[in-house]
Amino acid sequence: MIRRVTVLLLAVTLVLGGAACSAPDDGQSTADALAKALSAHTVGGLSFDAPSDEVQKELTELSAGIDPVWPAVTVSGVEVSGETARVSLNYSWQLPHVDKPWSYATGADMKRNGNSWTITWSPEMVEPKLAAGDRLDISTLYGQRASILSADGEAIVKDRPVRTVGINKEGLTPDAVKSSAEALASLLDIDVAAYQAKAEAYGPVAFVDAITLREEAFQGLDQMKLKSIEGVLSTEGTLPLAPTRIFASAILGTVHEATAEDIEKSEGKVVAGQIVGSGGLQASLDSQLAGTPGVTVLAVKSPENSSSTASPTNDAGTSPTAVPAASKVLFQATPVNGQDVKTTLVPRLQNAAEEALASVKTPSSIVVMRPSSGAILASANGPDSNGYNTAFLGQYAPGSTFKIATSLGLFRLGMTPESTVNCSAEYTADGKKFLNAPGYAAEATGEVPLTTAVAHSCNTAFVSQFEKLAQEQLADAAGALGIGMSNDLGLEAFTGVVPRDSAGTEHAASMIGQGKILVSPLAMTTLMSAVVKGSAVVPVLVEGRDGNVEAAAGAALTQKEAEGLRTLMRAVVTDGYLNNLADLPGAPAIGKTGTAEYGSDTPPRTHSWVIAAQGDIAVAVFVEDGDLGAITGGPLAKTILAAAAG
Repeated sequence: MIRRVTVLLLAVTLVLGGAACSAPDDGQSTADALAKALSAHTVGGLSFDAPSDEVQKELTELSAGIDPVWPAVTVSGVEVSGETARVSLNYSWQLPHVDKPWSYATGADMKRNGNSWTITWSPEMVEPKLAAGDRLDISTLYGQRASILSADGEAIVKDRPVRTVGINKEGLTPDAVKSSAEALASLLDIDVAAYQAKAEAYGPVAFVDAITLREEAFQGLDQMKLKSIEGVLSTEGTLPLAPTRIFASAILGTVHEATAEDIEKSEGKVVAGQIVGSGGLQASLDSQLAGTPGVTVLAVKSPENSSSTASPTNDAGTSPTAVPAASKVLFQATPVNGQDVKTTLVPRLQNAAEEALASVKTPSSIVVMRPSSGAILASANGPDSNGYNTAFLGQYAPGSTFKIATSLGLFRLGMTPESTVNCSAEYTADGKKFLNAPGYAAEATGEVPLTTAVAHSCNTAFVSQFEKLAQEQLADAAGALGIGMSNDLGLEAFTGVVPRDSAGTEHAASMIGQGKILVSPLAMTTLMSAVVKGSAVVPVLVEGRDGNVEAAAGAALTQKEAEGLRTLMRAVVTDGYLNNLADLPGAPAIGKTGTAEYGSDTPPRTHSWVIAAQGDIAVAVFVEDGDLGAITGGPLAKTILAAAAG
């Protein structure tokens, strides 16, 4: 789709008049003054054969349409022949979106007038191909905005039909405009007062856009009510869109026509009419998707000399070299189409994750990853995340899912899955009493293997090790599993933080994923993937962007350590709270539940977590305000693992 944004430059034959010249013998000083005046857009101090105020008016009109773009003009020579002289001028335009200047030579004629020179302005002084009645038309051309692709190379984001709905003010009275704006805004559920003010501010025959909708959303409006609104109008168009409004919206972002704010912030890189990305990959990779704009400079007959239109906006598919009738191309830099962005997303799994979260009435997310490659196969946020990328940016205590990192730290002190730990009803660490979750299984208390403590998520068994496992060792273990690792996803992401200086009660709480430990759902999917792979996993969202990763402090995860962690997590499925995953067909499922307390309520509110894996699929489920992880997240995790296997 080619998009053109046009500004007009009036080039007319000027007859100019004015001031004395300091070098009547060769005309050089007048020529230099002319070049300087042309570069500065002011000619009041020169001598022309017309009133200088008229000349200045013409020059101001000529330059206004492309301000601040205007050429630098220099003199390359002056040839005197009797009472006349020919000045050779060099023009150099630094056009927007063009690296090299548009340069050419032209000239101006002068006549001796006693001891001075009088300059005659003709269109050729501006550009040698200009004729009387021509004007310059400078257009920015936009190539095809590229698509965002799925893992299989199919376009996720591509041009899809839209309708722009608004009020056509032509023929409407002010009262009718106000009434129609109110009715339309109410029907569309947008701010009534704001739209009425917008409608009032627009010109008397303007189309006042209210909203742009997907075609299916437009058809879902009450068409009878819509048609009953006086002056209502809808126009058809296309925009690069995902399959649905919610499909990976926080990942993909959206596009829109540049606003005044976009243009101001761009420092000249964005112009009116340009399609720009907003949020997600559409914004972060906007330059790749948009490509490089081009520029065309035309000599076009002015309206009073030609019935042809000045510079119509191109329809999608129109060649960027197409020009209006009766026009001459003076300069062209062809636009370069954008380059597709290939993601690792699998639409089938993305849809499954979004459907699983559709009824969750609190911020939530599901992230699915392929441990062998780090590819993010799906990243969904529930409707109550309200557009926020909970999956990537959420910062929450991981609760008992973090016991996997703690277990790695204990392995490094010499423990194994069979090592005995004490799971007491309560444990006091540095004056703070820690308890197990309500309803904790009595048969899993006392002296039990570490495997049992993980399977039943015994808090006291882990807190009781806080004097043996230092906070720095705990932080190193988490880092070996990818917590806090840098990344180059193409989007901002929070990968977690484990303070290295927590002490006393705070350190004890860190053993069970509380204290000041914070992670995102993406971070916990990465941790789960590391356990499956046997080494730290670098998340990948966009093909080719997996560099700029800073290794975590401390020793790297070993295959033996990962095997021990998988043993612990398999017990959670066979003997613990994730037994609903035991009947999944295929490779044995592993996982860990988590419940993290937050807030000041009594009893405290809880975040619900589940991390799980089967084969080469890892998943993290997070619900901000939920029940025990197994109750809230367990069914969601099973749904996703089943979908991945299907």
